[in-house]
Amino acid sequence: MIKCIKWLRRIIIAGFVFMISVYSISYIIEAPDLNGGHIIRMYDQNQQLFYQSQQQSNDVQLKDVSPYFLKSIVAIEDHRFYEHRGFDPVGILRAIKANISENGRVEGASTISQQYARLMFLNNDKTWSRKIQEAFLTVRLETHYNKDTILQGYINTVYFGHGIYGIQNASLYYFNKQPRDLDLNEASMLAGVINGPEYYSPFKDIKAAKQRQKIVLDAMVHEKQITQQQANQAYQSEFKLNPHPSSTIQCAYPYYRDTVISELKELGFYKEEYVNQGLNIQTSLNPQIQDQLNQTITEQMKDREELEVSSLILDSQTSEVLALVGGKDYATSQFNRATQASRQVGSTIKPLLYYIALENGFTPITKFKSEPTTFQLENGKTYTPTNFNKKYANDDVTMAQAIAVSDNIYAVKTHMFLGEQALVNTLSQFGYQHISPHPSLALGTLNTNVYDFSAIYTTLAHQGIYNDVHTITKVTNNNGDVLYEYKPQNKQLLNKDTCLMMSQLLTAPFEKSFQSYTTPTMVNYPTNTTFATKTGSTPYDSLCAGYNPQYTILSWCGYDDNREMNMTSDTRIPKVIFQTMANFMQKEELWYEPSSELKKIPINPLTGDYQENGLVYWFKDSA
Repeated sequence: MIKCIKWLRRIIIAGFVFMISVYSISYIIEAPDLNGGHIIRMYDQNQQLFYQSQQQSNDVQLKDVSPYFLKSIVAIEDHRFYEHRGFDPVGILRAIKANISENGRVEGASTISQQYARLMFLNNDKTWSRKIQEAFLTVRLETHYNKDTILQGYINTVYFGHGIYGIQNASLYYFNKQPRDLDLNEASMLAGVINGPEYYSPFKDIKAAKQRQKIVLDAMVHEKQITQQQANQAYQSEFKLNPHPSSTIQCAYPYYRDTVISELKELGFYKEEYVNQGLNIQTSLNPQIQDQLNQTITEQMKDREELEVSSLILDSQTSEVLALVGGKDYATSQFNRATQASRQVGSTIKPLLYYIALENGFTPITKFKSEPTTFQLENGKTYTPTNFNKKYANDDVTMAQAIAVSDNIYAVKTHMFLGEQALVNTLSQFGYQHISPHPSLALGTLNTNVYDFSAIYTTLAHQGIYNDVHTITKVTNNNGDVLYEYKPQNKQLLNKDTCLMMSQLLTAPFEKSFQSYTTPTMVNYPTNTTFATKTGSTPYDSLCAGYNPQYTILSWCGYDDNREMNMTSDTRIPKVIFQTMANFMQKEELWYEPSSELKKIPINPLTGDYQENGLVYWFKDSA
């Protein structure tokens, strides 16, 4: 027993000496810079700043914040904040006890100082190295700054959900008020949001938000910051949420910004060692195109309550993303459907299938019969695809006509003729792995997102030359050091002449001459200049993708829960977006010229025979 007491005494003394040493070293080391780096700035292609991270520490001073909010945040997040030196031993012991108790409840013990250190300088990785860094930075903060400075930095840095950082932005977003004007009801609600913005935002779940608010008010009563009567009155009072919260978001292009951040993570620069230097990110954002895309989507999605949308526009030559929208309302949902939603691409996969066919001797007038067909598979099973609305020519159709009206029977017959592995192999060149060869792949059962899928279209648009789809062109730190600069691959992935043939064929969906057993898919959505375009649909998705030598456009709409799209007006949205943006961007005719290895031949659109004044498509000289 005596030995145990001696060892315990030694441990306590060692711990005391260690803490004295840590605080002494922290005092000697210069204070953490609260105003230098750790700010991310994004610039558009005109070098104009369009986003600066809100994680700054001195936006709003304490005197300009409602006392109710300051009392609320301290009561619920760290009620001994003004008593401890960065760590709360009582809170740590309470958390340990709660975490090992039988009720299974997990409780944290981070102080405001610890949270601020993590928010300003670190990330949320749950590693020992991060925790040690956090502890050391917490000590440095407490050593060099007074409590009010730390609290001020914290309330200006903490995340309130919906892409909102800091009390200034949160007050405007939630209540359209300045922080000084928050009453007890509003202040306690905002203080409760911080613990879990995805759960406690009143815009997402008002019932959960009120439950959390009650916990905050009870904590304030316990700390004698307010009376029980004040707490009851605040809890029972109604508050008026901002009816137009998205209008207060300082970044006009939040989905684009999030895409840039995701790319920054993939490049390895969204780390403490780089963010602390301050990051200046040059992007390919074209604000005029982005503004028009935003406006077009807003108009098209008006009064469509649950239907969602995504769209992006790229430079056909560089694969730079000029504009991107990942949903109809960022304030409602931050899920980026352009980059994160895995959906079937439908018939927008057919240009790649027909590219393979052209590479293997097909021409624009190669014919298959369009009729109800059941395919016998090698495994003994059968596959019976159908055309849209079960309309068939019941006769031979050319590839040009099959593209114009998106004939599924023609596509599957082409797929089976080439061998199911052919499309799988070509998709693998674009990074799609572990795809099973199946007849349905010809009709777009590939699951992906429009962002990744756009690489196929930009490669066709750039005459077979592949470049990674990207938003970031250059990254520098605040000292001007170049940390990263995009270097194009310019890889000739597909055959140039075959891509040119395919591009000319993809003008067919606009041609009225193909009207026969069904209607060309884009005939009601003409563009002022020439574009190559393909539509796609499943019961749950509607897509439109196309390009010319300058721009590539892809759009999708559907329901997040994979509900069927029953209204024709909903399925038309991607076509309208495509048409509107194509006409907005392209004012003068710009189209490809066939190479010396190709020849122009006018054909009868329905028979494929030579016709002097027919539609012109391009053929290889050997054809």
